[in-house]
Amino acid sequence: MSWFESAPLPLVAFVIFVAFIAAFELGYRGHGWLKADRGTGRNEGPDYLLSAVLGLLALLLGFTFSMALSRYDARRDLVVQEANAIGTVWLRAQLLKEPARGALRRELPAYVDTRLAWSESAASDQTAFSATTASQQQLWSATGVAMRGDSSALLSRGLMDSVNQAFDIASARAAARSAHVPQRVMSVLMLYAMLSVVMLGYIQAAGGRAHRVATTLLLVLLTLALVVILDLDRPRDGAIEVSQQPLEDLRASMR
Repeated sequence: MSWFESAPLPLVAFVIFVAFIAAFELGYRGHGWLKADRGTGRNEGPDYLLSAVLGLLALLLGFTFSMALSRYDARRDLVVQEANAIGTVWLRAQLLKEPARGALRRELPAYVDTRLAWSESAASDQTAFSATTASQQQLWSATGVAMRGDSSALLSRGLMDSVNQAFDIASARAAARSAHVPQRVMSVLMLYAMLSVVMLGYIQAAGGRAHRVATTLLLVLLTLALVVILDLDRPRDGAIEVSQQPLEDLRASMR
């Protein structure tokens, strides 16, 4: 796990912004050092190169943001799918005869509570994952009792399929939680942004004036864009979290 994934987001934002300020000063002062070595010359900078570099940076930011947002949308869709799958199990369980119906009516609310606890746990919390596994085993045992009862074969098969689907979606959610924007992509994006800011300082020094207010605002916006990407890429540790309302509504309907 990289430092960007584990450190608090406010600290990450501060470090990125300070690094941008340092990169700008490096580029601005670096022009003076290079000019002193070469002697005086034309006081012009290749502004068209800066435009091209910043345009490519915007493109890279857009692609990376889209990648992080697609993973966020996938996690959100899986919550709805899991709630629908468990809800189907609950409805089909109502058609069973006793005692199988009572057993599933006891296990399903407990399973939803376990899934909600897993959803609200940290990504590294193995206790919530173990609790989900134990609850799945109990629910599967209750399903086996129902299939061995005197219910119809069609209902038993439908119940088993819906339970299997709920378990499969739970596994898919665990995989989606561990899916992040590749670390290499984020590293290259950060490096490119730093070099772009160095070039920004160099070009402003070549023009003979540092637009520090406008530059600071630009660096703040660039920092915010990067932090939003990192936030979307954190399923549980960030400020942008997937709502568990579908599971909460399902749990409320089971009372």
